[in-house]
Amino acid sequence: MTPTALVAEWTMAVLPAGVAADPAALSELESAWTPAVVPGTAMAALFAGGQADFDRLPPLDTQDVWFRARFDVTTPSQAGTVLVFEGLATLAECWLDGESILRSDNMFLAHEVDVTGRLAAGSHTLLIRFASVQQALAARRPRPRWRTRLVEQQQLRWIRASLLGRIPGWSPAAPAIGPWKPVRLLQRGTVEWLRCDAVASLQGDAGVVAFDGVLHVTGDDTAADLAAELAVGDARAPLTLRRLDARHWAASGGVTVASAQRWWPHTHGEPALYQVDVRVWAAGTVIHRDLGRTGFRSVTLHSQSDDFALDINGVRVFCRGACWTTTDILTLIGDPAAARDTLRLARDAGMNMLRVGGTMFYEADHFYALCDEFGILLWHDWMFANMDYPADDAGFVAGVELEARQFLQRTRLSPSIGLLCGNSEIEQQAAMLGLEQPLWRNRLFGEVLPAIGAQLRPDVPYWPSSPAGGVLPFQVDAGAAHYFGVGAYLQPITDARRSGVRFTSECLAFANIPEPETLDRFLSDGQSPLHHPRWKARVPRDSSAGWDFDDVRDHYLAQLFGVDPMRLRYADMQRYLALGRLASGEAMLGALREWRRQGSSCAGAIVWFLRDLWPGAGWGVIDAYGCPKAAWFYLQRGMAPVGLFMTDEGVNGLALHAVNDSPRPIAAQVELTLYRHGEKPVAHGSATLQVPAHGSAQIRGDALFGHFTDSTWTYRFGPAGHDVAHAVLSDTATGQVLGSDFYFPLGHGFAVQPGLGLTATLVPDGPDRWRMTVRCPRFAQAVAIDAPGFRISHNYFHLAPGGEQTVVLLARQPGARLRASLQAANGVERCVPTMAATETIP
Repeated sequence: MTPTALVAEWTMAVLPAGVAADPAALSELESAWTPAVVPGTAMAALFAGGQADFDRLPPLDTQDVWFRARFDVTTPSQAGTVLVFEGLATLAECWLDGESILRSDNMFLAHEVDVTGRLAAGSHTLLIRFASVQQALAARRPRPRWRTRLVEQQQLRWIRASLLGRIPGWSPAAPAIGPWKPVRLLQRGTVEWLRCDAVASLQGDAGVVAFDGVLHVTGDDTAADLAAELAVGDARAPLTLRRLDARHWAASGGVTVASAQRWWPHTHGEPALYQVDVRVWAAGTVIHRDLGRTGFRSVTLHSQSDDFALDINGVRVFCRGACWTTTDILTLIGDPAAARDTLRLARDAGMNMLRVGGTMFYEADHFYALCDEFGILLWHDWMFANMDYPADDAGFVAGVELEARQFLQRTRLSPSIGLLCGNSEIEQQAAMLGLEQPLWRNRLFGEVLPAIGAQLRPDVPYWPSSPAGGVLPFQVDAGAAHYFGVGAYLQPITDARRSGVRFTSECLAFANIPEPETLDRFLSDGQSPLHHPRWKARVPRDSSAGWDFDDVRDHYLAQLFGVDPMRLRYADMQRYLALGRLASGEAMLGALREWRRQGSSCAGAIVWFLRDLWPGAGWGVIDAYGCPKAAWFYLQRGMAPVGLFMTDEGVNGLALHAVNDSPRPIAAQVELTLYRHGEKPVAHGSATLQVPAHGSAQIRGDALFGHFTDSTWTYRFGPAGHDVAHAVLSDTATGQVLGSDFYFPLGHGFAVQPGLGLTATLVPDGPDRWRMTVRCPRFAQAVAIDAPGFRISHNYFHLAPGGEQTVVLLARQPGARLRASLQAANGVERCVPTMAATETIP
């Protein structure tokens, strides 16, 4: 299709619920119209107009919202002119020049309305009324079989809308209301695809793309020499055309790519992609349709005997990452550039899987294309969470079926979609209420959705709920679990191993403190974190609990660093914030060590969640402005494709686990050094180690020393002989350090020392890019670099005595002036970097 007019000049009005049900009633009111952007939402328009902010969120669910577009058409609409509504949130009715043309009650559905002959040359008005959700919920409907604790209004189960903005405790009250996806006026050409389906599969070593479509053709002359072709990369093949009637032709066929390159998660190989195009020759012209890119891979889910693990291309993959939210809570879809930047951060942290949870929404096409490009797998929920949905209502089920088909049809070529999941926490919610197992799963998740997935995406396995499996869905040693033992349930880090996690699709939730730069943007001068109302309002919490996730972080702050959080923040707020950032990061890394060690039962860990919804100490490891928090840097080490982890095996000493997700074996050297007082080496040992491709290797610390050291200080025959253990994995051929890890037998509570000797030097490394080398003659704990306006490649790292770390600083905006400083958690002084040699800062 080609656009004949752009629906533009949008405005918006917010009215009391029910005062105007149609354009005639609306015209009798004096409404205040606000400029709006489409695609967009009412809340985004109010923010842009200064009528709302995160401290002043109007209750839009209780009101009606009208959107109005005035546009001009230069020529009368011809046959094949359509208005396309890609997404209307949620209870919408549309009028074109006063005539009702569409009703929709599902924000996840796209609609197409034929407006042939309805648009004369001149000006036209499109009106869309979004009726009050709250008023609709007051209608009498059958009650659910059980009550949810996630939302306040139980009958939200009837409304096909994102729960973002409607979940008290962790989501700002900013529900998506409005035309959140594009509205387009399109004109069909003489040859136009009405349906254009392509699906990729891996068959042996060959990649196959099968095509099935329907062409609309106007005129016998056009159809006389009609031909079509499918191209996949450099391979191409003609399509078979079959006439259906006077104006419609079926097209089918396929292309086989011999010895196709496999698509891999980026941690395990290259995410190879092939361009897919279809061309039609008609009446001497060529019509080209870009279907995007696809990849060839196999996905196998192992879920027998309480297991849960994914094989990609026949290789077991430890899936790790975070739960995706959005880059813009106001518009939901956000800016494609912001999505690229956030997904790049996920990839750079070593994440190879993201989960799109059932409380969210189906993302825009660019999101799936970026995941394909970056080699990031998707665990993708259907958009259902925590409620007893009306699976016996025929109209509701029909809408769900259409919703599911539309989503899968537009993402059929995406290799990144690795698992489809029925919902988020429905089975858990029902089981925790003490209900019997037949009530945990209705036919939507046991029959309807798995059948549609099997038909349209047979290459993608299905799982009924997150969590699910075992005797009870919330027991973590069977199936896919939501593990918050380390975290909300205040268990020691050793519980990550003790609990026997198989796969955790939600885990490790903490109120992660943002960087100082973000705090300065979030809080005004004189406003202190923790107890300021703005801070507390945005700390995530379970609405039925007497604690929040600040309390959870403080528990681990006390356990790891041996301090009283209340007394610390009373006396030294900056020290409290600094250690609080480390506490959640150390807890996350500690759990990942256990899950990635050789012999672990765990095959995946998805952190809850990737990016904050609004500025504050949210669950995200990236803040709402897109800046990584301390926890992100800890995950960068814990999720690295190649790395080294030390685990405390008690009386068996330290175990060193080298992991290698890459497709090439590694000939490595592993070294272990013990230091007393963070400075003096008291034991050192090394050995060569062969680490297989897509595999791991383990060696005991005592095997490196050749004698007893009590490396974990378990025997305790006397005072500890060391307080720092440092292990390094390096390539034997090049000497390149591939990974390192630290272990502290006396805990993380190192005394703060003057004169630590921390230094840093800077050299330019390209436009708006600097390279910093950090050194210290003594052990430096969690060196924190503050560089406002710059993206930092490595941060919150430990330095062994005499060690160094190279860090890249990249300006987020061209021409930014570098103002950097750094400080170790065990050092008094803050260090300002100096220029190396004769360099000067411009």
